[in-house]
Formats: sequence, C-alpha cells, structure tokens
Amino acid sequence: MSAGELACTYAALILHDDGIPITAEKISTLVKSAKVNVESYWPSLFAKLLEKRNVEDLILSAGSGGA
Repeated sequence: MSAGELACTYAALILHDDGIPITAEKISTLVKSAKVNVESYWPSLFAKLLEKRNVEDLILSAGSGGA
C-alpha cells in the first residue's frame, strides 16, 4: 500500500469517526494538514468508494476470508 493510499484511508476513518461526511475535499484537507503528498486522484477514488459502501461494513469484513 502506498503512502497516498494509507493517508486517504486514515483520513476517511477520521472523518467517519467524527461523523463528518466523507468527501474528496475533506480527505484532501486532512491529508494536506498532515503534510502528506498524495496523487490527486486518491481522495476522489476513496470518496467515490465510500459513497457506495458503509465504512463500518468494510471494517468488520476486513479480516474475513472469501467464501
């Protein structure tokens, strides 16, 4: 996993934990405030993914194997 992916992952988790809607702009703001350089497409990819998926479901299914 690249530093950009990891930074966006943590930013999305922070936003979710605080009950703030996850958007590309908010992910970018958090990543920039942490002084992490990410490719410009990462925040929008994460925001689009998390529009369609529940963060809690992703966290709970992270350790489960495939069927």
